[in-house]
Amino acid sequence: MTSAFIIRFHYNANDHRFKWRFDYFKNKVLPTILYQTNQDFDIAIRCNSKHNDLFKSLNKKINPFQVRDEKTGYKISFGKKYFVDFVEWKDVINLPQYDLQMGLDSDDFIGKNYVQTIKNSITNIKESLHLSFQPSIFDLKTRKFREMRTRYGPTNGSAFMALYQPNKINYKFIYCDSHLKMWKYAKKSITLPNGHCWITIHDYNESTGK
Repeated sequence: MTSAFIIRFHYNANDHRFKWRFDYFKNKVLPTILYQTNQDFDIAIRCNSKHNDLFKSLNKKINPFQVRDEKTGYKISFGKKYFVDFVEWKDVINLPQYDLQMGLDSDDFIGKNYVQTIKNSITNIKESLHLSFQPSIFDLKTRKFREMRTRYGPTNGSAFMALYQPNKINYKFIYCDSHLKMWKYAKKSITLPNGHCWITIHDYNESTGK
């Protein structure tokens, strides 16, 4: 089985937010990925092509990729501002059709058994499966952990998600739609309990609902 973390990091070359995000990813997020008990995965980072070499220099597992007509935007929903950058598989460049895509935001982190837990959940699964975790919160300002009020489920998935597609017919990119809706692209959807992943709350959150 082929598998990869898919991480979005496509900032313009002169975006002032990039340095903080990159440093946090390098020093806090990437170590939680590299310390996984199961290391059978790649790390695919969607980034500005000008940042390819920078990401490659971090670790040999990292493979940068781009999409056609790269663009980003925001939408307002229920009075909150959300980051939107969905893209169809046909517009993704230089990314293999991994059996297992694991979506992870560049500022969130995971427990050491995260990958193994996902792979245990798809053992003997023959059809497509959407999986997401119930996350907890890490407040960077207070350095405290707390539970989320929002509760996720099989038809309302979290951003800590995975999409398993053993059959490549009508293959989907894990960021073709909102994490809340990705369950629609699989035959089955499951939600795993908290204790495996944490959302970081900070001053540079792209979606301002927190």
